Amino acid sequence: MAGARKSEVRPYPLPLTRPTSTLLPTPLVVGTSHKNSSIGYREKLAALLENGVTPKDLPVREWAILKTCNRIEFVLVSEDPMAAANEVCEWAKSNLGEAPFYVFEGSRAISHLFRVAAGLDSMMVNDGQILDQVRAAGRQARRTGSSRAVLSPLFDSAVNAGTRVRPALSGASTSVAEFAVEQALKELEHAPHDVLLIGTGKMSRIVATLLEDSKIHVASRRSGLPKALTKAHFVSWAAIPEVLRKSQLIVSATNHPGFSIKARDLSGRTSRVLVDLGFPRNIEPSVRNLPGVRLLDLDDLANMARTRRHPGTARAEKAIQSEASKFEKWLRASKLSPEVPQLFRWAEQVRTEETEAVLRSLTALSSREKRLIEAMGRRITSKILARPAAFAKESSPELPQEERMHVLRAVFMEESA
Repeated sequence: MAGARKSEVRPYPLPLTRPTSTLLPTPLVVGTSHKNSSIGYREKLAALLENGVTPKDLPVREWAILKTCNRIEFVLVSEDPMAAANEVCEWAKSNLGEAPFYVFEGSRAISHLFRVAAGLDSMMVNDGQILDQVRAAGRQARRTGSSRAVLSPLFDSAVNAGTRVRPALSGASTSVAEFAVEQALKELEHAPHDVLLIGTGKMSRIVATLLEDSKIHVASRRSGLPKALTKAHFVSWAAIPEVLRKSQLIVSATNHPGFSIKARDLSGRTSRVLVDLGFPRNIEPSVRNLPGVRLLDLDDLANMARTRRHPGTARAEKAIQSEASKFEKWLRASKLSPEVPQLFRWAEQVRTEETEAVLRSLTALSSREKRLIEAMGRRITSKILARPAAFAKESSPELPQEERMHVLRAVFMEESA
């Protein structure tokens, strides 16, 4: 969706200064989404985070933040999960006056993140972007050092599970843009002659393809249109009000701050539908009070989508619960095997040192090439450690777990042997 960028997730530092207890670390999700908060609230919460206003001194060991158009979630690991959740809620209340948050702890937190990655908790089931957004949030947390023994494998497992479940949801692949066009045409009750698209991203390209029989005008701050939109008529930013007057359908999906359409830009009583796919919103909300105007934003579309039923959902839900249960068992075994997190920390330190040494010598690499090298290092590390980690969690009369720990210490951590 507009405003939810797939490549980078900005870091939001949450200082980990509270002394930890002797309790076991537990995954925790504290968040809000289109299901329990308005787009206006999510905009304000996102703005706080963008401006560096974050909860301070949370009793957490690890943290990540997943931020999209329709959800903002704090994914945490804490020995005192309820205390951490309460502090996040109090922080939100003190800054925004309310905290319409849901809280999932332990197995429910694991299951929730897996469902999110699979697109089962999205406004449109099988949302094509959410998997990349979960992956990006996990990578960002790993880069900032806030994701370690629990969150790193949790995010990796959620992404892997989401990828495996996708085929079961192939019949539920309607995008937000497709659904928006479907609803807009119902509101208009006829095919629009003139359509104004604001923005040249994926959303606009989908809309242009669906409405190819209409006359498509595309407004952009650029000097021209990309190849995918060459059949459309280019509109300069300054000419938007003029084209607005003759368009029956207007769809805006840009990342630019501020409103691209304001109430004063619309005049007359021509019946028209405006669709705002931006986050933050692109169209001034007061537009919906004008005569002859129907405005649909992401919240409106979410409400319309609630009654939709999708083939394959039950099968996907069952598969996701199975994957989440496997991860929970793995995590429980890890807590009983303290050498395993230590092993992962050792491997991550080695990977980081060696990767940084290589990148210092390859000064001509692009940012993308550097990210690929880092990602390759992480994949190699995970694959190498997969079998030792499984070995550590097993036990048998012939080789009890304590003896397995001794083997691990001797092979990987000789200073502890």
